[in-house]
This record gives sequence, structure tokens and C-alpha cells, in this order.
Amino acid sequence: MGETSQAAETVEHDAAKARFRLSVDGVEAVVLDYRPRPGAWDIVHTYADPAFRGTGASSRLVQHVFDEARAAGLQIIPSCPYIPVWVDRHPAAADLVGPGR
Repeated sequence: MGETSQAAETVEHDAAKARFRLSVDGVEAVVLDYRPRPGAWDIVHTYADPAFRGTGASSRLVQHVFDEARAAGLQIIPSCPYIPVWVDRHPAAADLVGPGR
């Protein structure tokens, strides 16, 4: 029988660079850049390494960012085109979307 292994995922928030990074087994898989605004994060760019596209890694990173925004009392401005698509698939997060949608 074949063994299955769970990939180790880590998320880093580099506030000085206004960037979140998701790594899988130490390899950078997805990055999300934002611009800090008063009471909000304006998400301007999400990039997934081609090797990780279609794996759900981008969705997991966006979920993490939304969770952090909620905990900090921030709204999300969806300037990156992926964010409205993600919110449509995760309607429970729609309450965090501020102006710009």
C-alpha cells in the first residue's frame, strides 16, 4: 500500500513589505500583496507559482488573510481580480469586503 503524506504549509505575514506568503514544504507557493489603508487592507496582487496552481493553495492563503483581517477589525478592498472570485465562492467572507467591490 502507498503511503500518503501531508505537506507542511506555513503562512508568513511580512507587514513591513505588506505581503503574505504561503510556503509548502519550505517552497514559496503563493504570495499576496496589499496596501495598508485606514481600517482596511487593499489586496492588489495574488500570485501562485505554476506548480501550485489548482491545488487550493491560493484559496487557503486568501482565507488566512481574511481571518487575520477579521481578527484585526479590518475590511478588505478587492483590487486584485482573484479576490471577488474567491469571495463569490466563500460568501461567509463577503461582510469583510469594503469599497471597491
